[in-house]
Amino acid sequence: MRTMHLLKHCLIFTIAVTVCATGFLPVAEARIEAVKGKKYKLTKRHGPWMIMVASLRDIPESRRSKGLSAQEAADELVFELRKRGIPAYTFSQESVIQRFNTLDRLGREERRSYAAQRAMISVIAGNYSDSEDEVAQKTLKYIKHFQPEVLTENGVYKKTPGQPGPLSGAFLTINPLLSPQEVAQRKQDPLIAKLNSGIENSLLTNKGNYTLVIASFYGNSVTETATSRFANATEAANSSDDEENSLDKAARNAWILAKSLREAKKYGFPAGNATDIDAYVLHEKYRSIVTVGSFKSPDDPRIEPYAKLFGAKMRPHPKTGIEAMTSEYFIIPGNSPSAPPLASWVFDPKPVLMQVPKTR
Repeated sequence: MRTMHLLKHCLIFTIAVTVCATGFLPVAEARIEAVKGKKYKLTKRHGPWMIMVASLRDIPESRRSKGLSAQEAADELVFELRKRGIPAYTFSQESVIQRFNTLDRLGREERRSYAAQRAMISVIAGNYSDSEDEVAQKTLKYIKHFQPEVLTENGVYKKTPGQPGPLSGAFLTINPLLSPQEVAQRKQDPLIAKLNSGIENSLLTNKGNYTLVIASFYGNSVTETATSRFANATEAANSSDDEENSLDKAARNAWILAKSLREAKKYGFPAGNATDIDAYVLHEKYRSIVTVGSFKSPDDPRIEPYAKLFGAKMRPHPKTGIEAMTSEYFIIPGNSPSAPPLASWVFDPKPVLMQVPKTR
């Protein structure tokens, strides 16, 4: 066994924590699993905001004696937190050695290296939507004053005026496994939830991680129709008398397109290989979009055929015969050959892959 060393300063990690009725902690997640000896590892499903509780590392070989290893101490700390209703996890960070060339005093080139990152085990807790979450703030305060047995009895810790306890340096941060883009994507916008609640074929019901944006409809964020769910979407926007540019019209066009694509086979789309298409609609602050597909990863082989189908293509101009990049379109024919189309849409020239927004 190895003696572990508690770092003076914690790393950056933040977890949304909910705990049982101990002191001033909330009760929201009182039934947190706590099995001694079980590994609770951090994954991308956690967070996005969490609490960096502590970072532990083993001491050098020359100073090792009996005691817990950093990993064992981290697992025990996770168990202690979970017993108190706080969902806690471990996160391993490997050593990173970087090398560089430099010159000595005689001008000779030599190769040097330094530890850009030291190996350590971090304990992270909680699952919060943002850093201002009330439960997150209360749990952080609790953890800062918490005296875990595994650290007070086994850890090497030096008190300082700014960090009187072993966990006083705890702080909120984002899940280290998530990129800033992923964190932003997981933050649920209340306005988006409101605009899309109860919508047929809503993108919020898509079970995949990614989808392909094929059409965008823009409009003002406020319309004259006071009963519309899109009216007064934002107080900062100016109202408009131009119904053609209204967000209501954009939303309606997007919804009809998504519904029509799901029935594309009866309209003969795509030409030569008509088939119903898995389409969704999402209403945003200033636009509505239509997407197709439900993909687990950005490398899903089904994405490329959709991108080719809906993306712009080189075609000869009907008058000049000169080839030009032309957007794809979808037309619902009229009731007779001579009747005008019932509806028509032009797709975005270049479909864009996006992450599916998730409701919490």
